[in-house]
Amino acid sequence: MKQSVRIAPPNSLFFLEDPAGGRSPEIDDRAVSIWSTRSCIIVACLCFVDGKTEFVASNSAEDVPSAPAAFDGMLDTPSRVIEVSTSEREVLLRCPVETHFTRVRVWTNHPSEPDKILALFG
Repeated sequence: MKQSVRIAPPNSLFFLEDPAGGRSPEIDDRAVSIWSTRSCIIVACLCFVDGKTEFVASNSAEDVPSAPAAFDGMLDTPSRVIEVSTSEREVLLRCPVETHFTRVRVWTNHPSEPDKILALFG
């Protein structure tokens, strides 16, 4: 199942986490602007004043690009759902997943200010 949204989110950040919430990671100045804990992943995007970012979420291996992922990690998903939301907690996408622990891979078209983001769940 593939879902997408095109938006200029406040603070130029997308949050990926279980609906029950989680502990947000500290944001630092690393080259690739993706931060994570086991319960929350934050992905930076194009500065909101510069335009919209397309965020695509999928659980299909067919959507995996040939390039290496910018992020590859695990996310606790006790509700078996991953919500993609803004820093103001506006839920943009709700993606069902099969397990209580979900592998998340993220591809971006720019290391710090991408306007295209693909997240693969599972």
